[in-house]
Amino acid sequence: MADSYHLLPLILSLSLLILPSSSHAETQAMFSEPLQFLFGGQSLTDGDLTLSLSNDCGLILYKAGIPVLDFNTSTTTSYCALLVNTHGRLLLVPDNEQTITQAISTKTNSGSYALLFVDGKLGIFGPAIWNNGVSRSTLFNINQPTRGLNHEKLKTGLADYILFPGDTVTGSANGDVVIAQNGKVSTVIINKCALAVKDDTTNKTIWHTWPTSSEPTECFLEFTSHGELLLQGYNESGVYTQWKGGYSAREKLYVCLLRYFGRITIYGLKTWLYDGSSSTALAPTAAASVVVAEKIEMVAI
Repeated sequence: MADSYHLLPLILSLSLLILPSSSHAETQAMFSEPLQFLFGGQSLTDGDLTLSLSNDCGLILYKAGIPVLDFNTSTTTSYCALLVNTHGRLLLVPDNEQTITQAISTKTNSGSYALLFVDGKLGIFGPAIWNNGVSRSTLFNINQPTRGLNHEKLKTGLADYILFPGDTVTGSANGDVVIAQNGKVSTVIINKCALAVKDDTTNKTIWHTWPTSSEPTECFLEFTSHGELLLQGYNESGVYTQWKGGYSAREKLYVCLLRYFGRITIYGLKTWLYDGSSSTALAPTAAASVVVAEKIEMVAI
């Protein structure tokens, strides 16, 4: 694998936003953008689930230390790396080459994908249906770092936050209400009924929705089962929509994440690799049985 790949972050961790309807804690994930790798000997953990990659390319999911899903990927190759590509596939590549040796899941539309733990399950989410357009350079330009993109080299990233369909967060007319924090950035509902992302180190606004109210007013943010973010308020006519993000897609499980550089992204579930229904060690679930690794020879990344 090219040396430049080792400058990319290994893992970005993420946390689920604690709301009355949620009982989630800090977890870990992998994203296709920016491209990240899980190297042999490393693992991703959420609660009692651990996805572990051995140096001989063996990819196994453990629950409370007991193997529950073997992706049948072991080879004689040493020092493998796992990545999520832009077609929603988990790819295993030798650590010193640029050729794919094995792939997990079917190829789908090009876009941004994520490997996520949700409620004791492990799945591939994507392609992303919407984001707020904030790039990594936006935050770096605001902070004027002296070492360029050195932040990207962190092996363990900062926390991301997630909203699930049905979650509602209420703002306030008395000031900003912080609904998510991730390292140096926060997502807030401001008192003029707008959703904003702020750089906490400078208190500057990185991004915000439009329009805003002419005077302080209380409003609320809802994440629907169709993947839409709705910022709504009340007036004499009833409920009105101040702003909406995303678009109304088919109903399924969606997640809304705040990335560490200020990007808000909405992903829909592509497939469960493990849905928690199997109680037999090393036995794939019905969903996982169709996405076990297939061998691919000499295909460039």
